[in-house]
Amino acid sequence: MKKVAILTCSNAGLDYLDYPKDIRILRSVIHFSSDDKVYNDYIDMDAKTFYERIKKDPNDIPKTSYVSIGTMIENFEELEKEGYEEALVIVISSELSGLYEAVKRTASEVNIKVTAFDSKTLAYGEAYMVLEAHRLAEEGKSVAEIIPHLEKIRDNDMIYFAVDTLLYLVKNGRLSKLQGTLGTMLQMKPVLFIGESGKVETLEKIRTTSKAHKRVLEKYIEDTKGKNVITYISHAHADEYVAWFVEKIKEEFPEREIVVAYLTPVVGAHTGPKGIGIGYILLDK
Repeated sequence: MKKVAILTCSNAGLDYLDYPKDIRILRSVIHFSSDDKVYNDYIDMDAKTFYERIKKDPNDIPKTSYVSIGTMIENFEELEKEGYEEALVIVISSELSGLYEAVKRTASEVNIKVTAFDSKTLAYGEAYMVLEAHRLAEEGKSVAEIIPHLEKIRDNDMIYFAVDTLLYLVKNGRLSKLQGTLGTMLQMKPVLFIGESGKVETLEKIRTTSKAHKRVLEKYIEDTKGKNVITYISHAHADEYVAWFVEKIKEEFPEREIVVAYLTPVVGAHTGPKGIGIGYILLDK
């Protein structure tokens, strides 16, 4: 039986969950125009600190970069020394980051066998795949046996989200400047989702935050009524919004458990403060 290491990127937000500490996290970095420092996600700046900072100065737009090739190589070489023969790296959607391709390129530079898996999502949807991969690896499953299970989760994961401001999506290139300018002028609050390809897509354009939240809730209820799902809320320091969603979901589905976790800074750099996503993973399918 081969010893399999499980790795992920910090976009999964594992740091805000209870997770096995032998899962390695490849940390993206955050940098601001106002200083020359580079902050490792969560280690140097956690979510609460990050959102408080950008709230104080909304014009100090953060930028992000994925983990360096050198750091990845160091991690793989350390794993090899620890007796691992294979490494499965579960990463943020390849439509949202170049990390997936970078991991594949790096694989040819190390002795340990490295497999990159495109989660086609981020936040808790990605984290759940990581936790399941680790569970299966602990049971002695090979990478080839684990991947079909991850594909099944990926095919049955959906998240709808709303942002409080379009500024960060525009500045970080996730929305065209024209769309962003018009949206800000018209106070548009788009309801977004991550499509099958892993791209962020617009479901509807709505004029107020409260109406956007109601629409997100409606879509979640429509999609999951009568089904067995894992429900999760991923948010950018939006506790008051979280409380409202939890209350409304519990009114409709009293028995459902809801996983609530922060969007880590390297994701929040794109959503901005107060962004919130309601997601589900369909089970028994």
